[in-house]
Amino acid sequence: MKKELEQIVKPPIGLRPKWVSDKERLNEVRSAIVRYYDAELKIPVEWIEEYNQLIDSTKV
Repeated sequence: MKKELEQIVKPPIGLRPKWVSDKERLNEVRSAIVRYYDAELKIPVEWIEEYNQLIDSTKV
């Protein structure tokens, strides 16, 4: 019995779900927007567009 247990090999860790990286990216974009807002700088339109896309893609 013990010998059988020693032969079991776990598979390597695969990919994280896409929504995990999307959530992380959403937090990065959100933080950048807040930093620019606090510094009273113009927020690039591309950031707002990406933020909106990420909001749509991360809703469950």
